[in-house]
Amino acid sequence: MEEALTALLLSDAAVKRLIGTRLHWGRAPQGEKPDYLVLQTIGGSPSYHMQGASLVDQRVQFDAYAETYLAAKRISEAVLQLLSGYRGIISGVRIKGGFVDNIRDLPTETDVKKLFRRSADIIIWHSRL
Repeated sequence: MEEALTALLLSDAAVKRLIGTRLHWGRAPQGEKPDYLVLQTIGGSPSYHMQGASLVDQRVQFDAYAETYLAAKRISEAVLQLLSGYRGIISGVRIKGGFVDNIRDLPTETDVKKLFRRSADIIIWHSRL
């Protein structure tokens, strides 16, 4: 799912215009240049029917980092615009729906400078083809 989500985000013109290819899972590399996006899975579970697992609901946290609040908000809004209600097939994964669960502004400090951070949780229902 991570590979499919990465491909989807980086294929979107609005997201790519704002972050280029600066999208990372887990954490950004030390010294990463703003503006960037960090994703991490923070929960999820499969749904079952009598023949086994069918869909997985995966909660993914999206953290937009930027030097200004408005830039962080623009990144976050581009991601939300793309994923809220998204349905489609990408990289062998069928995404049945993206559902925004939570949006929040969070402070952050890096090694060198303070950045603005906007965080959102999106629940993504998906299955393998």
